[in-house]
Amino acid sequence: MRQPRILIAPLNWGLGHATRCMPIINLLLNKGVEVQIASDGRAYHLLKKEYPNLLIHELPGYNITYKGSNVYGNMFWQLPKIQLAIQLEKIAIRKIVQAQNINIIISDNRFGCRNSLTKNIFITHQLKILLPSTTLSKTVSKFNQKMISAFDECWVPDNESENKLSGILSEIRDIENIKFIGPLSRMKKLNLQQKDQIVVVLSGPEPQRTYLQKLIIEQAKTINKRFLIIGGQTETHEDIEIANNIRFKSFMQSEELNEVMTAAEIIICRSGYSTIMDLAMIGRSAILIPTPGQPEQEYLATYFEEQGVFYSQSQNEFDIKTALEKVKGFTGIITNATFKLLEETIDNLVKLQ
Repeated sequence: MRQPRILIAPLNWGLGHATRCMPIINLLLNKGVEVQIASDGRAYHLLKKEYPNLLIHELPGYNITYKGSNVYGNMFWQLPKIQLAIQLEKIAIRKIVQAQNINIIISDNRFGCRNSLTKNIFITHQLKILLPSTTLSKTVSKFNQKMISAFDECWVPDNESENKLSGILSEIRDIENIKFIGPLSRMKKLNLQQKDQIVVVLSGPEPQRTYLQKLIIEQAKTINKRFLIIGGQTETHEDIEIANNIRFKSFMQSEELNEVMTAAEIIICRSGYSTIMDLAMIGRSAILIPTPGQPEQEYLATYFEEQGVFYSQSQNEFDIKTALEKVKGFTGIITNATFKLLEETIDNLVKLQ
């Protein structure tokens, strides 16, 4: 029985979709499976740097602009552009499948990354779409589930019951072939001595990523603490001293980022789900700043703050002095995270080919 040839295709929306695919890629490679990757934008550049020896295909971008205060409102007005991007994605995937003889596609939130000649797997933690209107939330969630049902399997990167990280986001089960594969993170638990340094990890869509970067730099200049800001900009190579107490690096690869986050005095970051999984893996608390207009991130920040796990502030009201003091009372996620569920899922996937 020959090993399958698998294409991994994460969405380019921040870096989280790409980074949480890395444990899957690594496990497949360790089992001798041939892996190819497909993405665009910063996710493409990240994976190209992390896996220089793999064949990586560039997909058409969704090119969603982020001008208003609500991400879903923005996306609603850009639905024609998104639908066109999905169709172009399907065309690109068909060409890759035929040229490379792909057997399995694992798509992280890219609806166009499936093909009639392959087994198609969709990765998401968000089966329920949170919106201000309950009626609209139910309608959009049903549409989302219908889109996911076009795939052969839906993998949810979380635990099914105990130690859940996604809360109500993964509660809807009106989709067949759902498999909970456990949390996914490129981070590892390390035993490092804590440094006197506040680490800021930025990611997410523009222009909000840049807005937060400017806000933190402005406030950090007034604090007698050392700051390291990682910009999440995979396409650049900046490493500069912005002020006497602020160092800025546009990007860090996984191993280095793992070390600086583990050894940080305090971590400041978004409340995206992939970031939550990273923090759980290294066992650290953090100051969470949800991306404005993203109900999912706002929900996760509130969900964990109410449990005493992470401290959070909104971007509009962010005050770094208050946050640095308040975060000391929060525990972080205490878990013994493993990839046991993921390994079982991948073993079954490979055996079926």
